[in-house]
Parts: sequence; structure tokens; C-alpha cells
Amino acid sequence: MTMKIDILTLYHGTTHDFTEIDVQKGKPFKDFGQGFYLARIYSRAVNIARRNRKIETDRLRVAGDTTELPVFIYSYEFDLREMEKLNVKLFDTADREWLKFIIRNRMSRTRRHDYDVVIGPTANDDTRASIRAVMNAANGAILSDAALDLLIQMLEPDNLPEQYYFGTSKSTNLLKFKERNELK
Repeated sequence: MTMKIDILTLYHGTTHDFTEIDVQKGKPFKDFGQGFYLARIYSRAVNIARRNRKIETDRLRVAGDTTELPVFIYSYEFDLREMEKLNVKLFDTADREWLKFIIRNRMSRTRRHDYDVVIGPTANDDTRASIRAVMNAANGAILSDAALDLLIQMLEPDNLPEQYYFGTSKSTNLLKFKERNELK
């Protein structure tokens, strides 16, 4: 007998302490656009939060600010049955469609799609330089299928962690807050 799991626990790693999700406070130029990103794996959220703390601390230090930033991990429950109420885009793998979608979103400050939720592989830190080089070379044009295939192969798609993007208040309102932990 197989049991279907309808409730998914998702994690958000950040340096910001907040009580309400505001998708407009998400950074632009991200994989799936400006929004609220979560990971299915706790350690992935921790790594994201620590990486962001380092980036933000380095920026503060350049300005002469020695503030020590905290790291928070928020956990939420999401009832998968709620997805039928949303416009959802699922990328099962890193393929041409996924890569074109990411390039369009990373090249635009404004949201480039109408999806409430996007689920798919993360073009993570290990892939950032490759994608940026392709974006610069393309200068706004989507590359040939052969070039996209080569880039995807370089990104090692089987090793990319999954991410969950919530881009509308309609979608974030369906996330049920569980807890917030501050890491030391």
C-alpha cells in the first residue's frame, strides 16, 4: 500500500526577520523572477542563508559597516492539493525550456510570466558564471538549440537542487508558517 503525501514542508533561508511574506521584497533577476523562494531540503535553505549573509556582509563592509547579520530558517507547510487553485509551472528537469525561462527572468527586473508557483531545478552558484556568460553573449537573444544543449550539459542537470518559487500573494497565502529558527 502506498501512501500519498499531500503536505510538503518547505524551507526559506535568509538574513531577514519578517512576519509576513511580501513577494515584492524578493530580489529581481532570479531564476523564476522576483518572488519568494523555498527549498525542499533544510540544508539547502541553510546554505542559501549563509551564502546570502556572506554576500550582504561583504557589501556592508565595503561601506564601512561592521554589522553582524543573523541567519534565519523559516519553515512552511504547503498542501499540494491547493495547487489546483494556482497557475503552476513545473520543470521536471533542466532542459531548453527551463534554461530559456531562466535567461528571460534573469535579464529582466520585472516578472516575465503569469505563474503563481514555479517548481524546478535551481541554477545555483556553480552554474551562475556559465549562465551569465551565455546571457552576455546572447545580449537578449535566445541562443540556438545546440548552444542551449551544451550549456545544459555543462550545468550537470542531475545535480541541480529543486526550488519552489511563489510569485503572488495568492500563492504565498497558501503557505502555512510552522517556525522560524535563528542559526548561530
